[in-house]
Amino acid sequence: MYPLFALPIAYLLGSIPSAVWFARIYKGIDIREYGSKNAGLTNVFRVLGWKPAIPVILVDLSKGFFAVFIAQSLNLAEDGSQIYEWLPITAGLLVIFGHSFTCMAGFRGGKGVLTTLGVFLALQPVLALTCFAFWGLLLAATKYVSVASIGACALLGVLATFGYFSENLPIYELNIYVLVLSWLVSVFVIVKHKANMVRLWNGTENGFGKKRKI
Repeated sequence: MYPLFALPIAYLLGSIPSAVWFARIYKGIDIREYGSKNAGLTNVFRVLGWKPAIPVILVDLSKGFFAVFIAQSLNLAEDGSQIYEWLPITAGLLVIFGHSFTCMAGFRGGKGVLTTLGVFLALQPVLALTCFAFWGLLLAATKYVSVASIGACALLGVLATFGYFSENLPIYELNIYVLVLSWLVSVFVIVKHKANMVRLWNGTENGFGKKRKI
């Protein structure tokens, strides 16, 4: 049962509400009452600027990475293999769920994009960095963080599927658990962007760099 301790640890790590805490430290406000009312990096940057946004980036990335790293470490057998192959992947899912539904801030969290990047940096860094590069290209082309995030998450599932079934991409070394996680996370994060998609359709979505400081 010892390796299974990684699962509650992953959820609690994900539940650290970095955007909420750093907004309170920096300005004494609840970030969920301003801007898009989302407890995530983009809203922190738009409302408060880069200073509190930088620690939010570091914490949210670290949450995803270390949730998987801890699960992998606790899950080691004597021969160095993983006892439960599904355990690190489940920890990755729980840390993202914890970020979006944090028990430390009224179960109101962020959309999980940065935490997802941290999870896949630990599981499949090439896949993670490819999607991150695509995110950057979409952001530069459209100026919308939501478009970049939705596109990168969609690409995550597509590339994971292609990597799993293609013998020409051994660099990904994907197993079925990572493939399933990639699609679960992709769908989850895209659904969390439902309000953004409505604003994009209505032409009211805020572009990147349009700060609304208080």
